[in-house]
Amino acid sequence: MHETAPSRLDIAVSETHSRDDQLADAVNQLIPAALERRHGILVTQHDTANYTLEVDPCVPCGTIHEKRRSEP
Repeated sequence: MHETAPSRLDIAVSETHSRDDQLADAVNQLIPAALERRHGILVTQHDTANYTLEVDPCVPCGTIHEKRRSEP
């Protein structure tokens, strides 16, 4: 059975010292979907512990863009 690669992940970082590893693992999970669609990956930081990573057609293939969500 063929598993479909995720195109979006929400990450809640429980320990600050492992944040980079958790984000890198999430990016690695999204790479197959990004390459299949020929898009890049957008990482959005919502606050110090919560992130959304998604395959985004506005991000060039092979790149990762980061942004911080603005407070309303």
